[in-house]
Amino acid sequence: MNKKYILVNGKKHYIKTEKSVEKDVVAKKEVEKKDEISEVAKNIAEKLAELQKVSKKDEVKKKEISIAKDIKLVDRKVKVFTTSKGNDISLKQSQVDGLSSWFKAFISQDKAGVANYFQKWEPLNETTPAEGGYLVPTLLYNVIVDFKEDEAMIMPRANVIDMTGMKTNELDISGIATKPRVQWVAEQGVKSTSSMTFTQQSLTPYTVAAIIPMTNQLVQDSPFNIVSLVSKALADAITKEEDRVFVVGTGAAQPTGLDAYAFRSTACGGALSLDHIQDAYFGLPQAYRNKAVWIMNGRTIADLAKLKDDNNRPLLLEQGIVTDPGFPALKRRPVLEQNDMDSGKIFFGDLSYYWIGKKQPMNISIAKEATVAGYNLWERNMTAIRVEERIDGECVNTKAFYELTGTGVS
Repeated sequence: MNKKYILVNGKKHYIKTEKSVEKDVVAKKEVEKKDEISEVAKNIAEKLAELQKVSKKDEVKKKEISIAKDIKLVDRKVKVFTTSKGNDISLKQSQVDGLSSWFKAFISQDKAGVANYFQKWEPLNETTPAEGGYLVPTLLYNVIVDFKEDEAMIMPRANVIDMTGMKTNELDISGIATKPRVQWVAEQGVKSTSSMTFTQQSLTPYTVAAIIPMTNQLVQDSPFNIVSLVSKALADAITKEEDRVFVVGTGAAQPTGLDAYAFRSTACGGALSLDHIQDAYFGLPQAYRNKAVWIMNGRTIADLAKLKDDNNRPLLLEQGIVTDPGFPALKRRPVLEQNDMDSGKIFFGDLSYYWIGKKQPMNISIAKEATVAGYNLWERNMTAIRVEERIDGECVNTKAFYELTGTGVS
């Protein structure tokens, strides 16, 4: 089909028909459509590239996580307290956190929480409460024992017997009252006969209970180590009562204290002097003297500190001795202060012959509506914590002690 044109200055200028115009429009639209498709394809490609980058980052993270699983985190130790001799008692951080959670669950009476944390350390023990109480986890019990041994006067130096696994509640102990007599005789001389006589003591653990009131806010919001706080409070209460009965206990529903026994003794006549100290020191057999300690009231120690020898030197050495730093020394043996005993008496002896029987486990319980020492717990938003253990103490050899009486100290 011939195209129409016109001549202008001898040149042909074609005239577009309606059909040719339509073709141009269609062609233009196709070009624009292709451009749009290209743009969409470009956007998709960019998105895919971004997604691919993200997936690579995820792979890197997964590798880092897998590597981290093989790395063992260090469960650092946390110092609970330092003993009087400078030794640190520590627990792992996980143990401190777990014990704190156990105690807070116990205070809030969350039985499921108590059982959960208890079972983590005591998988072989039952957590069924006895008369409203729960067993103290061995981990916490050991911390309490460390506190007690650091603060107690008698128990760390006594002979402690673990009666936990014994089926009986009574342990009989045999001691020697008199020893055989030995003598030299001629070849055909008559040999005298001799015999030994025995004494018998029984350890029958009695229940001792200590009650400590604490504010609920202190337990829940304490910013410092609740394990250290609770352990210290429980140990203080138990230790003071145990030390008391080990010295002045009557033996009736409680341990028999040293004061209940008849030892060799010297009466000071109301005026303690160096001669009386010499009587006690050399009156104690040499076999017991090297491990013996002096036990007396703080007022007696103060009076003793004023005594001097013939060279005007004080009898009491306040700087202590190498084996027991921190304690004053008399005749180079430690002086223990026990303020429950009569200030008119002094004991000197080897405490390894005082035997203590311990019946575990320790039991702990709480009360929120009782009255303790005249204070109503509910009114004051407090909780009373009571811990119980069974224990007994007996002297198995009275020859291992010497007693001074009538010191004149009031």
